[in-house]
Amino acid sequence: MRTLQQFGENLWIVDGANVRDMGISFTTRMTIAKLSDGSLWVESPVSVPYETLKQIVELGPVRYIVSSTQRHVWRLEEWHKLFPEAQLWVPPTTLFTFKNKVLSYTGILIDDPYQGWANDFEQLTFKGSHWFKEVIFYHKESRTVIMGDLIQIHSVVKGKPFLNAFMKFEGVKHPDGGVGFDIRLTFTKRNLARQSLERLLSWDFNKLIIAHGGCIGKDAKQFVEKAFQWLKR
Repeated sequence: MRTLQQFGENLWIVDGANVRDMGISFTTRMTIAKLSDGSLWVESPVSVPYETLKQIVELGPVRYIVSSTQRHVWRLEEWHKLFPEAQLWVPPTTLFTFKNKVLSYTGILIDDPYQGWANDFEQLTFKGSHWFKEVIFYHKESRTVIMGDLIQIHSVVKGKPFLNAFMKFEGVKHPDGGVGFDIRLTFTKRNLARQSLERLLSWDFNKLIIAHGGCIGKDAKQFVEKAFQWLKR
């Protein structure tokens, strides 16, 4: 739809166009938070029509543009052109990072939130994998966790039996979704991953925003716990 949808107090999402990665179509989603100082924090930006952009600008000045996951870094370029004064923040890079070498980043996201949004967010780098790096955010005011690629929910596609079977094998098929089997395999340091999960579950969240699939509007902690059962084995 590419329209501004309120997801919580001072928190909005915008669904973008589908993109293809490794031959598979993925939905995209941007998250926007109005911080306590009145500025905007934009995560995983997507292309939007003029009317939606106008609505966003009316919320406040765009100060931070963030990619929480290595596969979304390339999406910062368009919004950097729109808001050249905004700071660009990215996760730790890996061989799988989709990046644009022309951009100059303000900083690398770590476990502790940057002071500019520390009043509004908690965050953590989900550890345990050399190949997969994602920073997860917790928006305190709306009790919402924001993820990029870690948890996905892929709808059944009519006329695509092999794709649907693959998504079921991956463990990301609608309605349950979960952490993809290929991502799970990269977590060779399970103790570090469990520590990250423990911290994630310590947050008092009730809702979940994900980039690829439908968001969870209530009882999200139970959903996340189920998605990470593989890590507790």
